[in-house]
Amino acid sequence: MSSSGDKQVEMLGEFIIGFVKGVFDFFVDVSVGIRKLPEKTSNFIFLAINAAIGAAIFYLRNRIAIHVPLQYRMVADIALYFPLAMPLIYLYWKGQDYRNFINTFDKKFESIGFYDKGKHKTRNIKGEWNESKGYPKFIGEKKEGKKVIYSFKSNIPVSEWKARCLDLETVMDCNIIKLEHTKASKQIISLHTIPTHQGLMDFIPWSDDCVSQKDFELVVGVAMLEDVVFDLNKVPHALIAGVTGSGKSVLLRCMLWQCIKKGAKPYMIDFKGGVEFGTLYEQFGEVVTERQRALEILKELVAENTARLNKFREMGVKNLPEYNAIAEKKLCRIVIICDEIAEMLDKTGLGKADKKIYEEIEKEMSTLARLSRATGINMLLATQRPDAKVIPGQIKNNLPIRISGRMVDPQASEMVLGNTKATDMDDTRGRFMYSVGADTFEFQAYAFEDKFLRKGDYKQGEMLTNFDDWDNGPYDEERVYIPCGDDSAAAQECIEESDNNISLETPAKPSNFDNEEGDDELEGF
Repeated sequence: MSSSGDKQVEMLGEFIIGFVKGVFDFFVDVSVGIRKLPEKTSNFIFLAINAAIGAAIFYLRNRIAIHVPLQYRMVADIALYFPLAMPLIYLYWKGQDYRNFINTFDKKFESIGFYDKGKHKTRNIKGEWNESKGYPKFIGEKKEGKKVIYSFKSNIPVSEWKARCLDLETVMDCNIIKLEHTKASKQIISLHTIPTHQGLMDFIPWSDDCVSQKDFELVVGVAMLEDVVFDLNKVPHALIAGVTGSGKSVLLRCMLWQCIKKGAKPYMIDFKGGVEFGTLYEQFGEVVTERQRALEILKELVAENTARLNKFREMGVKNLPEYNAIAEKKLCRIVIICDEIAEMLDKTGLGKADKKIYEEIEKEMSTLARLSRATGINMLLATQRPDAKVIPGQIKNNLPIRISGRMVDPQASEMVLGNTKATDMDDTRGRFMYSVGADTFEFQAYAFEDKFLRKGDYKQGEMLTNFDDWDNGPYDEERVYIPCGDDSAAAQECIEESDNNISLETPAKPSNFDNEEGDDELEGF
């Protein structure tokens, strides 16, 4: 008898605990529903509709009750008070729906085996302890436009979150654009996501309306959230890599055209016989097809860089925009564009005599990479083979813009982005990644075509050294060039010495070319 009584007491206790827990959960869900109301205007509309319907039914309860059979009248009288709770029920439904959404994360993490390795125990309704897995605990979400930021608390290090990023994107059906722990705690991880259906487009046509109105900002494509823009005043040099067919040459020409429209003087280096740029581009600047001429130009630009540094020091300014803001005669921005940097720098298999010119080119490019940020001399370099043997550290380390198309070799991706993510990209033409610090972002480049080129004299400003004067004949090394060496002290000595050697004559303005449009126009994506 006592055993049966104990069982009844136990059942009663479980009922009371379950009832109290149910009531508690009900009001928790209602409070969650209240917090979710401000997210959408429609939530308030539906709440008002439920309240209006409930109030109307309560107001008409007596008229409704007379249609109920007498044997059910008492039940009906009680039931007709329940419509007053309709707003509360709606809030409960909103909160319950959100809590179910939260609970799905455990199932998602379980499906990919994503949990910490520690031992966790939870107590059930009977007070018994059960072992459980330490899945990340969802603690909130924040919506910013089409971006959703999820926050989780766990003992899983951020490095493991990043390593499982592809799995997380799959189970959460989203694109993770950023993953970081908060400043307040390394246990709290923020996932910046975009829903999969709002991801990148596969094709974005170019229009000159895309050109930024800001001084030497280049717009190269569209990422998940915004345009991808690089300011050459802050990040002066770029490395663009990608296998054949990735669209890197199209991207390079898109950047080149923006530089031309903004008034830069371009030097286009193409050791493939000039076919990459073709006659269409010769109206805007020199297309260099010979290695010796490329070396001459690089030496000339090192001299120009030295002259500009000297002039900036004299004028008390720090960079080209500051100089042009106060100078009577403006200086032009200069852009070196090379479609395949390996053709310029790869010394593999060369004899000692042949290596000399390659080493000289490397030396001059290294000098510009290190010293030309302030002077407005920029390098945009592209390659299929981003190999350490091809691009030396002194040049690579001073190319802050790193863009990569799809890569087959993990080491090539590592060389450009600092990680192997480029090997995981699909083969969509024009799809690229770029790195900013420790983060890597994917974007779709504009599908630029040569038909967008427009003839004109876009050049703005001049050069300090007069070797750029088209009427003054070839480059004269003794008259202009003073070797600066590789260290800052030597460069400063060069600046001081060049004060008495560099001509400040105004170069003659080149006339417009009236080239016929050729048949070698290259197609976009």
